[in-house]
Amino acid sequence: MRCPITIAAIIVLLLAAGAAATDVDGLHSAWVPVADRSEAEFRRGIAKALEIVIVKLTGDRAAPKSKSGRGVVGQAKRLVQQFSYEVLRYGGSSTEQLMLRVEFDARVVNANMRSRGLVVWGKERPDTLFWLVVDDSTGGRYLLGADHDDELIRVITARARVRGVPILFPIADIAESSAVADAVSDIALEQALKTSSVKYGLRSILIGQLRQVIPGVWENRWTLSVEDESLTWMQRGDFISLLVEEATDLMADALGRRYATPQSVHTDVVAVTVNGVVSALDYARTERYLRSLDSVIDLFVRQVDGADIVFDITVAGGLAALTQSIAFGRMLDPDPVDAAVFRLIAN
Repeated sequence: MRCPITIAAIIVLLLAAGAAATDVDGLHSAWVPVADRSEAEFRRGIAKALEIVIVKLTGDRAAPKSKSGRGVVGQAKRLVQQFSYEVLRYGGSSTEQLMLRVEFDARVVNANMRSRGLVVWGKERPDTLFWLVVDDSTGGRYLLGADHDDELIRVITARARVRGVPILFPIADIAESSAVADAVSDIALEQALKTSSVKYGLRSILIGQLRQVIPGVWENRWTLSVEDESLTWMQRGDFISLLVEEATDLMADALGRRYATPQSVHTDVVAVTVNGVVSALDYARTERYLRSLDSVIDLFVRQVDGADIVFDITVAGGLAALTQSIAFGRMLDPDPVDAAVFRLIAN
């Protein structure tokens, strides 16, 4: 007997297969508007670009204005690796904006920040499932999904990119839309969406309930759930785009507090066993993956026993930091009993 598979089901399977985390690119680069190509504007632009980069790297919007942050920004010119200009045109209008793109030297920036006591949040970051339910002033309710061409989706996506935080929107299929429509209270809606979130397999979930109480006035409720922690806050205002942008910032701030590793963290050498390494290619995949993790400083092979390899790994933050980084990825499955044992996931 053949079972039909819908396009929506295929999308969910693909999302779940790629779930958990994303290695974020572009953490050390930024675009900023400038008035012209003068030296004065260049200096102002690279300072602003470095402030954006510091926020991405720390997960903290206040970091660039701190004493340590100002010290890093003061070194902006010598930290630039490359830059370019581009003219941005708005839609079909004749309005133009000169943009400066700045790429900073990642190694030097990270070292400079750490030497001043600033946190550096690495490239391994959890994907956040972003639910957005809108109640308009006429009593209508709808769920925004990944395929919707909506201004709010564009605002959230752009802000998340600036913050270096990967997000996913739900597919908003019939089942999810029905669950939203059937909820009779905020708590019931939140529970329905948490239930619907299970199939996506993500550790971080943000639920936004946007309610237009009268034309032009919005009251919003947000709940961020990250593993075993939950944070809820309310908003009220007239510009919905600014409200969802601020909510995206608050989400990024919370994730930064949760996952960015303080510079003062201890360094340990831990023994980690990886099962299922049956070929030279498997070994190369495993070693390359482990060395790519932000928390890994060094590693070497202690023992090989058939398809099991024991690595001695020097880790910033010890075994807890290593298991967190691995949990974000899609290369190794953790053993349910022993936190230092993993199985290589087949290609």
